[in-house]
Order: sequence, then C-alpha cells, then structure tokens
Amino acid sequence: MEPAAHQELKVRLAAILAEAAGSAAGTEASAILDAALAVRPEAPAELALELAGKRAAGAPLGLVTGRQRFLGVELLAKDDVLAPREETEILGNEVLSILRARAQEEPARELRMIDMGCGSGNLACAAAVAVPRARIWASDITASCAELTRANAARLSLLDRIEVSQGDLFAPLSGRGLEGTMDLVVMNPPYIPSTSLANSHAALLQHEPREAFDGGPYGISILSRLLQDAPPFLKPGGHLLFEFGLGQARMIQSLVEKKGLYASLRFASDAGGQPRAAIASK
Repeated sequence: MEPAAHQELKVRLAAILAEAAGSAAGTEASAILDAALAVRPEAPAELALELAGKRAAGAPLGLVTGRQRFLGVELLAKDDVLAPREETEILGNEVLSILRARAQEEPARELRMIDMGCGSGNLACAAAVAVPRARIWASDITASCAELTRANAARLSLLDRIEVSQGDLFAPLSGRGLEGTMDLVVMNPPYIPSTSLANSHAALLQHEPREAFDGGPYGISILSRLLQDAPPFLKPGGHLLFEFGLGQARMIQSLVEKKGLYASLRFASDAGGQPRAAIASK
C-alpha cells in the first residue's frame, strides 16, 4: 500500500499541475513522484515539488522526469533534445503499420528504415521494439541527439539493429551501399516558421533547442530538402513518412507535386481530423 505521505504529496503535486496537465494531472503527479523517489527515496517531497514547478512553468513532462514514453516504449529524455510529443505517435503508428504489413508479406526479409533527424531515437526504438526484423539507421545533425539515441538503443538492447550517425541529413549515410535499399525513410522535421518562434511559439524555446523547431521562413526548409534527398535511398515501392504542422497539408501537397519524385501521397490525421503526417510513396 502506498504510504499516506506519498498520497498526500501526489494531491499537492496534482494541484500544482492542474493548469499545465489538465485531466492528466494525476498521472503526471505520479510520474513526478516516481522520478523524485528514484533520486531521494527517503525524502522525495522537496524534489517532487521542484519538478512539479518546472512542469507547471511549461517544461515537457519527459524533460522534468528524465523519462518519456512513446508508443509504449520508455525512453531517456534530456533537456537539450526535443521531447517526443503525443501527436508524433500519429506518424509512429503509420510507420509501425507499414513495417508490420511488410513483415507479414515477406517474413524472411530484413526490413530497412532510416530515422532522419532522430532526436531521442523515439521512432527508431519504437520500430525496432515492435518489428524484430527491422534494421534501422538513425541520424541527427546534433551530437546530443545522436548520443541520446545511442543511449536509448543501448538501454533497450537494440544496438545490434540500430546504427546511429551524426551529420547533415543524408550525408553520413551516402556512399555506404544503402541507396535503393530502404523500405522507409521517416522524419519528424522542424516545421515551425522562424517568425512564429519569435512570436506565437516563443515559449517552446524556453525549454528545448531552436533547431528542433525552426523550419525556416515558411516552415518547410528541411522538408523540402528531405523530399528531394530521400528518393535515392528508397527501394521501389518504398515510403517517405514525415510529420508536419497544422494547416500545412496543402503546402505539402503542392511541394510534393512540384518535386515530381513520388508516385502517390496520402495524409494521416489526428483525432480532430487534421492532417498531421504525410506518406509519400516512390
């Protein structure tokens, strides 16, 4: 049975978290208490209240607790790496659906995927856990992201199937015989326009790095490069999957059509019917 002092502390934490977490305040209070207990098992209250204050100020829960769940997989989190968002599970579920379907169609074949701009490694790790025959090349331009992805893969005993590189988009993977072999290329790219980060989305930069959000003047600078550079790595019938922002679907469709490098394009939507992920097929 949970000690009464811990129950009382969770009530206090939930009250602090009410505005930031809404209906999830109780769940987040438990997560914060668990994180505090892991560090100070005998006297967690002071640390728990400190962590709750950070969360109430807008810090993502994963950065507060040092742990983040993504598609059921627990990952390490760091404050210099983007914390996976719930909406990215829309993209993640599309990735798992395609990999699982291909695993059934071709049960003896290794499935290959590039996780570009891997961040914490959430997409790579979730795919490797869910699909044992998936082999994944994860890459990010920032050292902290590559290091955290490697740490998460090691923690989950996945380093035999997840290879981590550091560099600008596909540069670390070029010339290694990977071209034309990938079933999937996936990315959660930065897609917020630079001006929005100076105004309506400025609060994001209080807790996480700019490079995780800044998509250039129109929010599509990295997306445009991704659409251009991914096809050489895809096998015939392969797919490029990526997340994009609210209201960007029409711009994405126009960009894909202008590139002329993909046979088809479809969107996956959130619970409110808003397109949030694209699946472009070669």
